[in-house]
Amino acid sequence: MTSKRADAKALLKNVLETVNEGVVIFDPDDRLVVCNTRFREIYAPIAKRLMPGTKCEDLYRAWGELGLFDLRRGTIDEQIKASLYRHRNPNGPFELHTTERSLRIEERVTEDGFVIATHTDITAWKQMERAFHDYEGQLPGAARRPADRFWTMDANLRFTTLVDYPNSSIIASPNAYIGHTRWEVVGSDPNSDDAWRKHREDLLAHRAFENFRYSSDDGFGGVYHMSVSGTPVFDEDGAFAGYHGTTTRISDADADADDKDGVGE
Repeated sequence: MTSKRADAKALLKNVLETVNEGVVIFDPDDRLVVCNTRFREIYAPIAKRLMPGTKCEDLYRAWGELGLFDLRRGTIDEQIKASLYRHRNPNGPFELHTTERSLRIEERVTEDGFVIATHTDITAWKQMERAFHDYEGQLPGAARRPADRFWTMDANLRFTTLVDYPNSSIIASPNAYIGHTRWEVVGSDPNSDDAWRKHREDLLAHRAFENFRYSSDDGFGGVYHMSVSGTPVFDEDGAFAGYHGTTTRISDADADADDKDGVGE
């Protein structure tokens, strides 16, 4: 029997290590049973406290003792109390914001009283969300329209982040863009294409741009058409830090109309 339990525990640990999110299990007495490596990475400042038998409340308090709660969201005791209430009374996912990162936590209580929780690091998503709201706030009301993708570029005009909105109609994977300029991804040469040359000149001059249109291979033998708008970003010292903006896929009919009107690709 002991051997079977040991085998089952080893199997559980191996399964947890295949999960990308942080996973932790607490027993009916609210004591830690097991957690995976990703969970330890997320909570690295208190990794030494992540031992079997440690109470959930003690882990939150250890986090608070290190000053890692975001005090803009309430006192340490208030946040611990709220987190413990949600932990003991799960009712859907919730967000936990600390000085180091933002987390999406989802917990479930089993029939025998164990609590299984997944902790997903959403820090990058929150940063992009704030950047998008900052960008959107700089646009006149008439220019705010549904987009397919939000993106950011660094000072070298290379993509750093891309996020597709729900129901986005863009086929190309965001991963194909990271680390490249837009014309590199599309396969255009600003030295020989007037539209791309003018676009690159705008970017190098750190000018805001709106409704720059181009076409590209969709990777499946077809062509898709895009409209992009962007705003330059400057750091606290006024140095150019890159761009953020949006991409919207346009219809073939709109693209044909642009060709007739002379709008740049």
